Amino acid sequence: MTNYYDELLKLCGWDDDEINKERPRIDKVFQKLELGPEDMKRADSWVRQNHEVKLEGVRKLLRAWLKELIDLVLAKDEGKKVVYYGFPSIQGPGMAIKAAAPEEIYCACPDTILCHTLGQIFNKLTPILEAGEENGLPPGHAMCSLQQVRVGGLVKGIIPLPDLVTCSSYSCDMGSKADELLHEKYGYPAVYVDGSMDSRWGEFPAYLPQRVEFLGAELNKLFDTVKEVVGVEVTLDAWDKAMSTSRYLFRAIGQLTQLMMADPMPISSVEIGLALELSAASTGRAITEGPEAVDTLCQEVKRRVDEGVGVVEKGAPRILNFVAHFSDPSIMHMMENAGLAMSTMLAAVPPPKAPPSTYTTLGEIRAERVMTSGELYHSNYGMVRRLGDAVKTLNIDGVIWDYLFNCRLMSQSSHLLKKWVEENTGVPVLALEIDLYDSRNYSADALKVRVETFAELLRARKAFAKV
Repeated sequence: MTNYYDELLKLCGWDDDEINKERPRIDKVFQKLELGPEDMKRADSWVRQNHEVKLEGVRKLLRAWLKELIDLVLAKDEGKKVVYYGFPSIQGPGMAIKAAAPEEIYCACPDTILCHTLGQIFNKLTPILEAGEENGLPPGHAMCSLQQVRVGGLVKGIIPLPDLVTCSSYSCDMGSKADELLHEKYGYPAVYVDGSMDSRWGEFPAYLPQRVEFLGAELNKLFDTVKEVVGVEVTLDAWDKAMSTSRYLFRAIGQLTQLMMADPMPISSVEIGLALELSAASTGRAITEGPEAVDTLCQEVKRRVDEGVGVVEKGAPRILNFVAHFSDPSIMHMMENAGLAMSTMLAAVPPPKAPPSTYTTLGEIRAERVMTSGELYHSNYGMVRRLGDAVKTLNIDGVIWDYLFNCRLMSQSSHLLKKWVEENTGVPVLALEIDLYDSRNYSADALKVRVETFAELLRARKAFAKV
C-alpha cells in the first residue's frame, strides 16, 4: 500500500521493500514532524531543484540523512540512551562513545541533522527556528541559529530529551550557554569540555604541552561522565574500533575531494557538503550507510571527470570555502551560478600528518591530534595557517570565508584571516557575512551581488595572468 510520502522517499533513494519495512517508524516520525501531503509536494520540488538526484550516490546520501533523522526522533522510544554533542565538535569522541555500545547508545549532533533534513530536503526549518526564538533564544540578539534549532526541536517534541549532552565551552561558547538554558528547563546533565585558545600569533604549529594535558583531562572527564551517567565505558579498544570503522568513510570523502579538483568541476559542492557533514553529525548512519553512498558517488563523479562533464564552465575560478550551507542549498548554487568552481571546503582538506603520540590516556591522545592539526581548537593563527597551506597546495584562485556574524569564533577570525591569506599567498579572500543555518536574512538573493562582484574580480585576474 502506498502512502503520501512514498514518492519522495523513492526520489531520495529508498526502494519499495525498504519503505514497507520501515513504514511504522516513518509514520510515527512524520507525524511528530508535522509533515503531510503538501509538505511532500514542496519537498519533491525542492530536492529536484537543489540536488542531483539522477546520481545514485546523491540519492543514497539523502537516504542516509533521512534514516538518521528517523533514528534520532525515535531513539528514546526504541530504548536507546541518548547522547548529544555540539557543532563544531572535536572529531572522534562521539564515534568512540557509539562504538563502545552500538546497540544501546544513540549519539549524534541533532541540530545539524535537523538542518540537513528539514532544511535541505523538506525546506521547512523555519518553524523550528521560530520555536527556538520563542523559548529563550530571541531574534535580534545575535543568538546562534544552530542552537535555536536545537532548542526548537526539543520544545516541539521532535527530538528526544538526552541523557547527556557535551560541547566545547571554549571553541563555541554559545553552545554551552544554550545547554545551560536547556539544563535549567529540562534537567538533563551536561558536560563541558573546556580548554584554552590563548596561543601567541605565529606560534602554530608549536603549542605548550600544558594545553594537551588540560584538554586531555577535559576529554577524559567527558568519558568518565559517560560511564557514570550512561553506564558505558569508552576504552582505547572502543576508540580504535571507531577509528577503524570510520576510516572507510573518510577515505571515500578524500577521494571525492580529489575528484572535485578536476576542471571543469564535475558536481555541485552541495553534494560534497552532504557527505562531509554526515560524517560530522552522525555516528550511526554515517558508518552504516555513508561509505557505500560516497563510494557510489565517487564512481559516478569519476565518469563525469573522464567525460569532461562539469557543472561550471571549464577554467572557472577555483574556490576554497569554509563549509557548505547546512540548510539552504540554493546559496551554494548561487555561488556556482556566478561562475565559481566551489572546488573544496576546508573540512575536506586532510590536516597535517601527526607524529606518533607520546601520551597514554584517550583524552590526551585526541587533544594532541587537535593541537597538531591546526583546526578550530588550536588558535585563530592555526586556522589561518591551515587555510593558507591549503590554498597553496590546491592551487586555489580565491577563498570565500563564510562566517557567522553571531559566532564569536568565526567572526573573530574572519578579517584576520583575509588579511593574512591575501598578504602571504596573494590569493583574494571574500569575507562573507552569512548564517550557515538560517537563510531568512542571509538568502541567496541577499548575498548575490557580493559574490558576483568577487567572481568578476577573479575572472579578471585569471585573464590578466594569461596575457
